Amino acid sequence: MNTLPPFTIARYGVYLALGAAIATVWLGTRAGYPLDQSLMRAIFTFVLVTVVAFGAEAIILTSPPRSPSNPPEPPADGEHRPDHGD
Repeated sequence: MNTLPPFTIARYGVYLALGAAIATVWLGTRAGYPLDQSLMRAIFTFVLVTVVAFGAEAIILTSPPRSPSNPPEPPADGEHRPDHGD
């Protein structure tokens, strides 16, 4: 099973997208772009990073669980396994 709680990657992806959008506006205005063009670039950046974050979350949540690295050995003939409720 996955050890991450649901929507962890999406949550931090949205935080990252917000930071990237703010940085895009700040750097755009410092480079001489008008504020409205910088805001449009920030919205595009926010949507793009958010979609990537939710896509990564969907891939992780829908992936099958990994098989254990050391699978349990099958019981020998006639051996009782207490975890089977026999």
